[in-house]
Amino acid sequence: MHLRSIALIAALILAGARTGAQEVRIEVFEAGTGKPIVGANVSLYDSAGTIPLGGTFSDQTGRTDLRGPGRGAYRVKADKVGYDTWTSVQLQLGEKLVLVRAAMAPARNPSTVVARNETACQQLTGPGTPAGDLWTEIRKALTANAMTEAQGLVPLDVDVYERVLDRDLAIVAEHADQHPHISRRPALGISWDQADTTRRGDASGTEVYRAPDAATVLSDQFVKSHCYAAIRGYGPETGLTGLEFKPARVAGLPELTGVLWLDPKDNTLRALNFDYVNLPIPLRVARTSGRLEFQQLPTGQWIVPRWYIRMPRVVRVASHDPRMAAHDSLVGYQEVGGAARPAGSAATARNASATTDNVADVDAPSTENQSAIAGVVFDSTTGRALPGVVVSIRGGTVRTTTNSGGRFELTANGAMNDTLVFEHPRLRLFRVAERKQTISIPPGARGQALVMVPSYATLRARLCGRNETGTEAQGLMAGYVVDGAGKPIAGAHVWASWEINWVEQNGRLVSTNQQRTVETNTNGDGSYLMCGLTRGAQITAKVGIAGRNTLEDRLVVPATVVLEHDFRFGAR
Repeated sequence: MHLRSIALIAALILAGARTGAQEVRIEVFEAGTGKPIVGANVSLYDSAGTIPLGGTFSDQTGRTDLRGPGRGAYRVKADKVGYDTWTSVQLQLGEKLVLVRAAMAPARNPSTVVARNETACQQLTGPGTPAGDLWTEIRKALTANAMTEAQGLVPLDVDVYERVLDRDLAIVAEHADQHPHISRRPALGISWDQADTTRRGDASGTEVYRAPDAATVLSDQFVKSHCYAAIRGYGPETGLTGLEFKPARVAGLPELTGVLWLDPKDNTLRALNFDYVNLPIPLRVARTSGRLEFQQLPTGQWIVPRWYIRMPRVVRVASHDPRMAAHDSLVGYQEVGGAARPAGSAATARNASATTDNVADVDAPSTENQSAIAGVVFDSTTGRALPGVVVSIRGGTVRTTTNSGGRFELTANGAMNDTLVFEHPRLRLFRVAERKQTISIPPGARGQALVMVPSYATLRARLCGRNETGTEAQGLMAGYVVDGAGKPIAGAHVWASWEINWVEQNGRLVSTNQQRTVETNTNGDGSYLMCGLTRGAQITAKVGIAGRNTLEDRLVVPATVVLEHDFRFGAR
């Protein structure tokens, strides 16, 4: 289920702005003490009390005004976490202002303590069951948050980020941005082609997975399509009470599952942990996860101060053996999230993502004057990290080599305003653009860099384009030509020939007897790359240089339609 804003909560947004509406003034106070209740969620409903027509929060004096769309019968409801819901009798709104006093009683507590986990996941039926009692309290906070965001009642300063993580959730690369004084959190998400590298450049862009918002979880559509169970907190949520939700039936589309966590001491909603199920098969190699935290402000509005969604990043690894099937391999994770606070307030050091716990020292430079850059090099054609890459700055005077996990780290005195160079035969062979990156890191700071050899499918599309029938990207052949000592041979002539017995024309196979040849010359480093190979072709590959006998190899284009082959001339 690709999450979109749900229209149910929209009725709470701007109903009071209509001209000619009839006014009702509400004063909300605590029953027994008479003290005004600040930040109660006060809403106008139809005469049956089922359809919301507009809402707002009570002010510092416990008062607020609402307007109806016209004359008629209405009801007023007042909600706040820690209090029982208050509902008025039917009110007749006409020409005169109607005054209402809402006496809210403190909620019976702790009705949300769960003695044991419910084993059955059931539809919500209202108060009277552990799940129903939990939902009664949770929906108060969700409704307040939905109304806060929909009406933009709390201007926010928002810091957002996008991260590439390795398998151990350490940060490989990160991009951060700031959005000062905005009305609501940006709707960040992860597209399928970000998570599945084999789809890069081919995805439609419509398949985006996002963290759910309060309006979505509150909607009738969501509630009816999920079942619920009350559970006790475990792990980091020990001491909390959870309302677990799952899709009511197994379907083919992605759906949300998760837990809404509530503190039974004061019935306050703390967080929503969520996961996606029924994802496309490539994305099922590891768990998708995410979290939203909730916070009530002193004025009664609710905001989401921290949130993130994390999805596995996968690559399709094809075997060089045509008898072996290709498989999906986990290369790490993609994560987006952020932190929000009321505009003008001080930022906190805590981040929404748990990944910072695994790399607590990532942002700490070694010394005040020393800059550093770290990262990883990954080869999507093999589904593995790429060791032995020489990483350097300052013309090669400061250098290191990636380890068996593809990781590297460079440190230098002073700032790094330089070109970061990655040197490896595979990076040159496939013309990976990221092998040279401009960096600017001030003294005492730390940066990250990522280099990735694209998948074979992406390489074919990027380097060769579509074939003559437009059915797929052209195949390619690439490698190196060296002498007996392993030194590169520049200017060698490389060519490959094969027969094509069938071609596709207008959706049909037509018999033919064509001879195809592709050719090129090696570069200064002895590398060559030729496009135009066809799937499954049995080719004769040759290389010739002046004064040497021509080398000849008979090869078969693999299922990846990428043939890697090196030529080595004998020692002189």
